[in-house]
Order: sequence, then structure tokens, then C-alpha cells
Amino acid sequence: KMAEAFSNKLTRAAGIVTTSSSGSIGVTTTIITGISTVGVAVSDIVDNTNFIAGTKVTGYGDAASQVVVDQTSTNTATVAGSAVVNFLGMTTAYTSAAATKSILIGGTFANNTTSSVNLTVEIHDASAGVQAAIASKIPVPTGSSFVISDAGKSVLEANDEVRVFCDTANAIDVNLSILTGVS
Repeated sequence: KMAEAFSNKLTRAAGIVTTSSSGSIGVTTTIITGISTVGVAVSDIVDNTNFIAGTKVTGYGDAASQVVVDQTSTNTATVAGSAVVNFLGMTTAYTSAAATKSILIGGTFANNTTSSVNLTVEIHDASAGVQAAIASKIPVPTGSSFVISDAGKSVLEANDEVRVFCDTANAIDVNLSILTGVS
């Protein structure tokens, strides 16, 4: 049995962003067309007013300039050729060790830029292959931070991950407080 221990897990300058400014998005569609897919990865978050927060890239369409997402667009008219779409890449801030559990006690996410940024934090359940946000599109002003308090702890099973997304590249410093070796 592994002994329980408290630890901090630090990640410097989280935030990966790929932007396309010429996309077309139809009414209630899961395909974005007319964009460059360079730098876009499956599981990136789609940051665009035509999709709900947490919409993810699931693959690529039939053409080299198409991205398929897991939620339908919310727009009522087609946005043709002028949609700006940011794809937010994942930074894994913590992975729970194999064959054990951990508890996310809390975390601080500091904005290290000169502008306000938006932050999303999610837990990936490795055994179920699903993820859910514990904070979504949280605005973090310059010179400030967002804190996940100790009021709501999250249990992480073997290989579960805490993932961080930010709408500005290299913008967030992460400090997680973790209780490891929980059985």
C-alpha cells in the first residue's frame, strides 16, 4: 500500500491556442468548414460564439479544411466564410498514478499576462473515457487568479487527469494541491 501524502503539482504557462478566421458554420451542424486544420487536435475545445462551452473536436471531415465537433452549432443562420474559431489545446496539469487514487484538494490558476483570459478546467475519467468541466470559461483578469477551493474536493482514480484550457497561449500558471496514495 502506498502511503498518503500531500503534494503540489505545478504547471507553468498553460494555454495552447490555434486560430482560424475564415470558417463557415451552418445551422445546427457539427462541421466547421473552410478552415486550416494545422495545429488542431482531437479533444481541443472549440472557442466560438456559435458553440456551447466545452464543445470538443472529435475528428476531421471529408475535406482537408473541415473539423467535426461533438455539439451542434447554436446559430440560426449560416456564418459563411467569416467565423473566427479558436481551438484551445489541452495542458495536462496532473495525472493520478496507476493503481491508486488521488484527491484534488484545491488549485490556483494565475493569469501571467497583461490582459484578461478565460480558463476551463476539466477532469478526465480514464476508466470511463469521459471528461467534464469543473470550471468553464472562467474570466481571470490580469494580475489575478482563479481558485478552486477546498469546499469541493474531486476524487481522481488511477490515470485520471486534471486538464487545463485557456483562450490565450502560455497565459496560466497552475498550482494544484493533491492528496496522493489514497486507497
